[in-house]
Amino acid sequence: MPLRTLFLRLMLWSLGLAAATGVLAVLFQGGNLVWRLVGTGFTTALACGLMIPASLLVDRERVRWAGLLGMGAVIAEFLMAMSLIWEVAQPVLAPIQDVEIKISLTMVFLGFAVGVTMTCAAPLRAPLYAIAAKTAIGLIVLVLVAYLTAIWWSDFIRGHGDDWWETANALLVLGVLAVPSLAGLSAADRRFWRWAGILASVVACSMWLIEIWAPVGSDLGFVVFYGLLSLGAVVAHANLCLVAVKLMPGQHWVRGGTIAATIVTALMTVSYIAKDKFPTAIPIEAEMVGRFMEASGIIAACGTLALLVLARMNRKVDAEPESYLLSEVSLVCPRCRKKQSLPTGDSTCPSCGLRISIRVEEPRCVKCDYLLRGLTSDRCPECGTPIAALVAVGR
Repeated sequence: MPLRTLFLRLMLWSLGLAAATGVLAVLFQGGNLVWRLVGTGFTTALACGLMIPASLLVDRERVRWAGLLGMGAVIAEFLMAMSLIWEVAQPVLAPIQDVEIKISLTMVFLGFAVGVTMTCAAPLRAPLYAIAAKTAIGLIVLVLVAYLTAIWWSDFIRGHGDDWWETANALLVLGVLAVPSLAGLSAADRRFWRWAGILASVVACSMWLIEIWAPVGSDLGFVVFYGLLSLGAVVAHANLCLVAVKLMPGQHWVRGGTIAATIVTALMTVSYIAKDKFPTAIPIEAEMVGRFMEASGIIAACGTLALLVLARMNRKVDAEPESYLLSEVSLVCPRCRKKQSLPTGDSTCPSCGLRISIRVEEPRCVKCDYLLRGLTSDRCPECGTPIAALVAVGR
C-alpha cells in the first residue's frame, strides 16, 4: 500500500473515531477519558494530514532531506501532543514546573523552526538564493536553541531566564533583516550597498545582545541602535523589491516609489525617536514628524502589496502542472504513413511492424531544475541562468 494512501486511511479512521467518541461524550456526558479519545482522534488525523505533504517532498531527490525533517518533526509534535492530552508529562518531569506550558511552547517554536528550514529547501538549489537560505537555516537553529533554553532552563538559570528570551528575539530580528539582504547575491553582483545594510543589522543586534547581558542604558546608544536597525530594514526591503519582484518596463515607478517611501519612513522614525530622547537638542516638531512617518508608512505598505500583486500578474503560468505525465505521443509512421498514438519508450507500429523509440523530456534549467516550458525570455526566471546553457549540456 502506498505511504500516502496509508496516511489518508489513518486520517479518515482517526476522524471517525473522534466523531464517534465526541457524540458519545455529548450524549452520555462522558468523562475525561472520552474527551481524551476525541483529542487523540483529531490529533492523529492532523498528524496524518501533515505527513502527506512531507512524504511528497521525500519523493523528490533534491529536497528529500526536507521531507524527512518534516516527517520527524510531525512525529515529535504528535508525541508531545499525546503527552498533553493524556497528562503523562507532569509525573515523569515532576521537578520541572509548568511542564504542560513548556511542552506547548516547544511545539510552537519547533514547528516554526522546521517550517522555516523546509521553506529554505528549494532556494538552497538556486545559486542566487543559496547563501541566503544557508544563512537562514543557521540562524533559525540558533534561534530555536535560544528559545528552548529560555523554556526549559529558565528555572535553573538565576537572574537570566528572561535574557534568553530577548536573545532569541534579537537573533530572530537579525535573520529577518540579514537574510533578505543576501537574496540574489552572486559572483557578478553589483549591489554593494547591500553590505551596508547587513553590517548595520549585525551591529544593531550586537548592541541589543550587549544591552541584554551587560546593560548600560545610554540614550545616544538607543538612538544609534534604532538608526542601524532602520538602515538594515530599508536595505532588506529594497533588495527584496529588486530581486524577487519581476516588473514590466512601465511598472518600475511603483518599485522606486515604494523604496523611496520606505526610506522616508525610516528617517522619520529615527527622527521621532531622537526627538523623544533629546527634546531640546533637536529643533523639530515631533507631531509633524509623526504625521510624515505615518503617511510614508502607509505608502510603503500599500506599494509593497502592489509589487506583490504585479509580480504575480507578470509571472507566466504553466499550461499544465509540473507533475503532468508525458506518457503518449501522436505521430505518423514514416514507413506506412499510418496515424497512431504510441507510448513513450520502445514500441512497434501495429500496421507495418516498424520499431519506434520515443523519448520525451521537458526543458528545465541546468542550475535549479526550474520548468522552462513556454518561456519567452532568454534566462531562467528562478536563478537567472541563460537558456542557451541548455544547448551546451545537450538538453
